[in-house]
Amino acid sequence: MRLFVLPFAGGGVAQFQAFCRAAPEWLDIQPVQLPGRENRMFEPPVESLDELVEILQSEVAPHLDRPYAILGYSMGSRISLGLVHALAAAGQPLPLQLIVAAHAAPALPSRLPQIDTLDSETFWNLIAGYEGTPEEVLCNDELKTLVEPTLRADFSVARQAVTRTSAPLDVPILALAGRHDPYAGPGDMQSWKNETSGSFHLQIIDGGHFFLHSHLQIFSSCVFEALKPLSQQHGDRK
Repeated sequence: MRLFVLPFAGGGVAQFQAFCRAAPEWLDIQPVQLPGRENRMFEPPVESLDELVEILQSEVAPHLDRPYAILGYSMGSRISLGLVHALAAAGQPLPLQLIVAAHAAPALPSRLPQIDTLDSETFWNLIAGYEGTPEEVLCNDELKTLVEPTLRADFSVARQAVTRTSAPLDVPILALAGRHDPYAGPGDMQSWKNETSGSFHLQIIDGGHFFLHSHLQIFSSCVFEALKPLSQQHGDRK
């Protein structure tokens, strides 16, 4: 079974290395690298959610040859929902499971700070408080200059409306919420249930917004336990 992973604002594939190492042998985790970061650093960042979904749809289409799921973390949750709607509209195979983490349901007002239009100094002061950017970036002016356009684009994407081609989706949703997350706590994530006509489950993990890092083992177990029965069902059919 394949799992596509879409990152939080400013995040890249490297942020999910430990998660990938923890994967069981039956699961092929594929973190998706978005433009403007790591090995795609010199591609211009995408400021439109719809445009980003269109790009991702074309990139994942050749890899839907086996049962798969999609996991979105923070901003990646919003992108994931848009991507599944786009795949449904195109008549492409849908994921067996959509997992959304640390991002309020798109129908709710965003709790994320609206920082993409601020001057650079104020922007970085708020980014530092968000606690998602490595210290080596925050302490290096050259690195900050390099990644600032991508971060600004990401925070804009994270607030944009999702284009829905069918409502709700016929895809089960698992929502993972940090108990102490100031941006997407359990109450903010409960409304993801309105995005599916299938099953919905909210699971609460101790920690703040980045429980992916602070509680990696629990986070990984939640994901793997949700996907294992789906993988086994496919194996039985084979």
